[in-house]
Amino acid sequence: MMERRSSMPRFLPAATTGALALVMLLTASPAAAEREFYVGFHLGRTDVEVNADDALDQILDGDGNSRAYEIGFKFNDNFAVEAAYHDLSEVDGAVRPCAEGVPCSDIPIRGKINVLSVAIVPQYAITGRISVFAKVGIVSWGADLEDALDDFDVTLDDLDEEDLVYGVGAEFQLLGRLSLVGRFESIGGDIETVSAGVRLGF
Repeated sequence: MMERRSSMPRFLPAATTGALALVMLLTASPAAAEREFYVGFHLGRTDVEVNADDALDQILDGDGNSRAYEIGFKFNDNFAVEAAYHDLSEVDGAVRPCAEGVPCSDIPIRGKINVLSVAIVPQYAITGRISVFAKVGIVSWGADLEDALDDFDVTLDDLDEEDLVYGVGAEFQLLGRLSLVGRFESIGGDIETVSAGVRLGF
């Protein structure tokens, strides 16, 4: 039977570090009337092209639906810090178990990707209701891999990496502190998401 190791425990150090950094930034900033906590939820479409470049030459290549949950803090109208959890779709892939130059069949696999991110978000207001923003930060992401056919005696190494995240987007203030948000995000150029969602300030 195939062995699997969950990548979620390895997310915990990055999550703890990100949370501490967020708290330190919040407590260090001077008081300002524009300060605001916010939460958000996004639905999107993600394209994944990941080559592990390991002994098994594990590859994930596909697309699917994704969800993101975020919490952030606006220091003013032009700057925020944001932490998020991204639940990406299960995507198809393959293992190429033979040495380079040796012909053999690929073994189909599947990978479920989860991402934790911490980012800074500069923002610029175009009108009273519409603003644009950029996003740059760090992520810890992992993929739990499994045999797609469930009939190979293969031991797969779950992927677990840290990388940069960057993106751009726009926000439209719908009603009060409720906004609609559209954005594009990329994790190291290997995982790209286009999404739309809502954001609520407190």
